[in-house]
Amino acid sequence: MADNWTAIQAVASKALTTRIPGQAEPLRYAHDRAMRIVRCIEKLAPAVGQRIERPDLARVAALYAGVAQNVVGPGKSPDEEAFDDAAELASDQLKDLLPAPDLDLMLRILKEHRKRDTQLAEARLLSDAISMEEFGLIGLWNQSRQFHAAGKSLEQLIKLWKAQHDYGYWENRLRDGFHFDAARSAARERLGRMRGIYESLQRENLAEDIGGNVLGNY
Repeated sequence: MADNWTAIQAVASKALTTRIPGQAEPLRYAHDRAMRIVRCIEKLAPAVGQRIERPDLARVAALYAGVAQNVVGPGKSPDEEAFDDAAELASDQLKDLLPAPDLDLMLRILKEHRKRDTQLAEARLLSDAISMEEFGLIGLWNQSRQFHAAGKSLEQLIKLWKAQHDYGYWENRLRDGFHFDAARSAARERLGRMRGIYESLQRENLAEDIGGNVLGNY
């Protein structure tokens, strides 16, 4: 598998860098996001407290989960059809790069990572790595990218953040959005660092950081 990783990345990159409406920089966004999820899988796999037999195939599935995301564009969640298209593309692109049993398992990982009750450890690993994209500075980056693509304002982004905190969105995501404690703990730490950042963003948006110690925080 390791010998084929470079070749697999090369063929998957063709789909990850396909230009779609609303995504002006697919090479620097879709590919960047997919590889970030790959790196997250590599860090999580030895930390989850459960033996993951094929993290290498979870990495491959992450690339094609990225393809499904790229199909629907920024700010939208891939649906069943998008994942079916990504799986079909993977089957065609990887038929000569992966043994048939490995390809079948990779496609199962890609399919099952969206199922909350999946018992496939590699699918759980992929799901948690994708969920990490919502948290911390990476989450802010992704939200900013989505709001920009949708023509929404910074004020709308700040209002969304406040509503998410007021109504317990993040607590629910921490409780229900992860399979492994290691991922949940890392997401909680990322979230804990964000309150001050969003509050600073709000102050700057209102220009409250200009002309003196308006809020008494400096």
